[in-house]
Amino acid sequence: MVRVMLRFSREIADRPITSQVILGQGAPVNILSAHMNQRGGEMLVEIPTENAERVIRAFREHGVTVDVRRLIEKDDDRCVDCGACISICPMDAFSFDDGYTVALDAERCNGITCGLCVDACPHRAIRLLG
Repeated sequence: MVRVMLRFSREIADRPITSQVILGQGAPVNILSAHMNQRGGEMLVEIPTENAERVIRAFREHGVTVDVRRLIEKDDDRCVDCGACISICPMDAFSFDDGYTVALDAERCNGITCGLCVDACPHRAIRLLG
């Protein structure tokens, strides 16, 4: 799965672009979060890897700004495994592994719209990318 942030300008916010792309491409799109109104907005979606290129192209052809990027990065050298990120993450992207080391499941991360772990980390071992 590929996670992308879709940004809709005021000029296109009232159009059914998402449904047009899904139906036109015949590809499933999982909407993880959306914040839209008449002034525009953004939507975080997951697209199956095999459909990602053509779905992204279709959104861009409709005037949507598409941002594809990794979300967060954990610096294992700075991390002291305190677990502050585990307690704050609404997506359960962090957990303790068998050795009580903080592990990051990047597939679960919603960092484009969240970033709570960055502020929660007392050792600045987590940063937003892109």
